[in-house]
Amino acid sequence: METKKIMLKIKKYCRFERMILRRLFLFLLLVFCIVKSQAQEGFRIGPTAMFLSSRSSVINTLPDRYYFRYKSGYSFGLSLQYGFTSGFVLATGVSFTSKGYRVFNDSNKNGTILKHNINNIEVPLNMIFRIRMNTNSNLRGILGVSLNSVLSKDRYEEMNGNKTFIIREEMKSKYYPMLNLGIEVANENKVGNIFCIGVHYKQAFSQNTMLNVYNNETNAAPLFLLGFRGSYLGIGITYLFNTENFKKEEQFFY
Repeated sequence: METKKIMLKIKKYCRFERMILRRLFLFLLLVFCIVKSQAQEGFRIGPTAMFLSSRSSVINTLPDRYYFRYKSGYSFGLSLQYGFTSGFVLATGVSFTSKGYRVFNDSNKNGTILKHNINNIEVPLNMIFRIRMNTNSNLRGILGVSLNSVLSKDRYEEMNGNKTFIIREEMKSKYYPMLNLGIEVANENKVGNIFCIGVHYKQAFSQNTMLNVYNNETNAAPLFLLGFRGSYLGIGITYLFNTENFKKEEQFFY
């Protein structure tokens, strides 16, 4: 009976991410099939920011009264986009990303939460396709990959006050790739600058950090293991400047 409850708990944690991934993927297929709109052509550059949510993942059996939830984080950086044709834009850039985990322990009468964010530098390479909505607005589908570089320490430890709940992080890979999926609504003004807001999902392919959970600092072996892939779901905004506006007009003297 207890095993069934644990498996049900694990399935609930995974269900939401799978639902988001499936819906984003189906939407992108739709975009690729019907895209015929006029996309921005030429070079755009501008700031980007995101509010995001990430969590740990199950490695082995999760003991009763231990569970985890999503942890909020953020990302900010610079986006560079180039429109090659009327239907295709290639995007890259660089961002600082802070994402992490929350783990709860209800096995003691006070209850304890341990949480921590891991800092990364992220470099994406995305394809963007658009569906025109009206004269100035369009819907954008995003598909691509990112390379992450972890900035945090290889080993880190979080613990409660009486040292009966401890998480020891152990980094497995400093660099790791991610799959990028996204949906954005974009609005272009008269001078060609573009404001974008959308939902983004980024999925890592493997565990990059192990979370060893202990109930006593003197124990040699952890009580159980959790993993941290670095996958996350976020709401992002980007403002892109049309670089044609930076060029000085030629002056003629007679």
